[in-house]
Amino acid sequence: MTRTRPTQYGGRGGAHGAVGAPASRTSRSPKRLIAGGLAALTVTGAAVTLGGIAQAGNPPLGPGNIEVFPKRDMVALEGYTAQAGERATVTVSRNGQQIGIGQGVIDATGFLEFNHPGGSCWTGVTPNISGGDLVEVRFSQTAFTDGAYVSSAKITSVTHSDFAATAAEGDVEGTVTISGTYGDDFGTRFDLSRFVVEVVNPEMRRPDPSTPPTLIGERAIGWTPVVDPAEPNGGPGYEVTGSAENGAFSVTFGMYSAADAERVLDGEHVVTSWMQDSGELTLGNSLYEFGETDGPGFGGCPAGPASQAPVPPTTVDATRSGTDVTLAWTTPAQPVDANPVTQYRVAAVDGVTGQEIAVRQGANEGQNSATIHGLVEGQAYGLILEANNGLWSPVVQLGTLNADGTITPATDPTNPDTTGGGTGGGTGGDGGTGETPTDPVAAAPTAPSLTRVLAGHESVTAEWTAAQPGNATSPVTGYEIVATPPANADGTAGTPVTAQVAATVTSGTVTGLTNGVDYTVQVFALAGTQRTGSTTATGVNAVVKPGDVVTVSRAQYRADKREYRISGTVQDTTDNRVHLRIGDVAGSGAVIQLNVPVLADGTWTVDLRNGPVLPTNNRFNVTSDSGASTVAAMTRSR
Repeated sequence: MTRTRPTQYGGRGGAHGAVGAPASRTSRSPKRLIAGGLAALTVTGAAVTLGGIAQAGNPPLGPGNIEVFPKRDMVALEGYTAQAGERATVTVSRNGQQIGIGQGVIDATGFLEFNHPGGSCWTGVTPNISGGDLVEVRFSQTAFTDGAYVSSAKITSVTHSDFAATAAEGDVEGTVTISGTYGDDFGTRFDLSRFVVEVVNPEMRRPDPSTPPTLIGERAIGWTPVVDPAEPNGGPGYEVTGSAENGAFSVTFGMYSAADAERVLDGEHVVTSWMQDSGELTLGNSLYEFGETDGPGFGGCPAGPASQAPVPPTTVDATRSGTDVTLAWTTPAQPVDANPVTQYRVAAVDGVTGQEIAVRQGANEGQNSATIHGLVEGQAYGLILEANNGLWSPVVQLGTLNADGTITPATDPTNPDTTGGGTGGGTGGDGGTGETPTDPVAAAPTAPSLTRVLAGHESVTAEWTAAQPGNATSPVTGYEIVATPPANADGTAGTPVTAQVAATVTSGTVTGLTNGVDYTVQVFALAGTQRTGSTTATGVNAVVKPGDVVTVSRAQYRADKREYRISGTVQDTTDNRVHLRIGDVAGSGAVIQLNVPVLADGTWTVDLRNGPVLPTNNRFNVTSDSGASTVAAMTRSR
């Protein structure tokens, strides 16, 4: 892999001569040289089964591991052996908004990866995974959702200095310095005891016989800011120093041979950080690989948002006056991290001559308009539009502009793929054939598939796979979520409650529902006036009952005093109480405390000494008078 690095050359005082044997040093064999041994990391054992989703503030939960490679927009799932054969749905969210989704089947070893040759692809667009994003996985047959945040740690430069050789043993003959930054996620979701700067190069262990021998003997070497005395930084053939503080890190590898310094420079440079330990497995692991390229879809997968053409408008308003027509439209929502729309091209196509009268117009974030001059009064024209963000969108057939200024949508059923105009500035409405262009049919999108439906307080939230356009000129323009209650007592149909969301998202919430009532949830993909209803993925229940929601935000247990400190929230604050018991079966088990009052802001708190002994699995359950329940794990302080 070719990398461009700033290179520094400098010397040091003292005599330099031939390469000698390395100075005696404690051998370092860290428990984790993450990038050097990624494929070997697996976990076995029974699955942990939880109702509902992982608490967003405290993933990951296990039983396997989520590995995130943000520079390659790649996610690897490892160790999910209990879910082998199940369909996994992986989502990437940023600030609560879903920016990517993909599906694949967990193999017999518990492994699945996205955006890697031979693996599964993200649906529609490859998300530009960045620090702070939340990656979650759920399964088709197991009531369990795992999640991990992406670390913001990244490498910003790799520099090299070489020095003349000396006869002294353990003398540094070349250095490689790796520098970078990390953000606010350290000390909250991550900490510096779970942080490694690494170099991976097989040549450091078994070099090409035509090159000088290596003094290192390891495929991967690394540095950690919190040093285990049993595993100090440094090793055979090199020494390493570094610092990580105030959001920046800098690590210098001093190599005892110039050849090894070149091997370290030529290796893969990775900063790795993880959220949680599980034996030898690092859970919620982020690996930032210096020099990799953001955004591409690997192995035939979709391109990233910055490499895709924009989502164009599909409708306009027209005001016709004499030989002029003014068209107005709204810039549609674009995928997260997509390049903004900078320009539009609108044209009126003369149905007699096939010629276009086109106008290019700079794009605003909201409302846009353009006026086309020189029309023939009383004559109808075909209208087309395309958008540009560095790439031109497919041409959108807006329909026919009538003499009275109204627009008749394009609905020719015989030409579903006709574009009727050029792209990227246009070559004419008929491609230069002289024939009258025909309008394509507006095609309905493919059906989205419901992948999860969750009940909330007077609300339901749905998630789905993205629909695909029915043809090149019928882009998906949005989604409508419909929650339908049962029929009324008199046999009339229940009144559906709906919500609409943009075409760039694949999740949404319907509010204003009645708690305790079963609602059947559907999602409709929209393409202008076209509309396609959803299917439901295997294992997903599309009928849900809104009600109270209870959460646990703190759960601490001090064993020597049998002391519990637990707090959380509920949605229903009217005459509501919560009840806490030992175990993971809602409403049963030894009592921690009953009838805990809910405050007006929905919070509740338990501070209790001499409670029941907490079992070794640390599980407890909370129920509310309003019918909500949850199971959580306690943290032991001693």
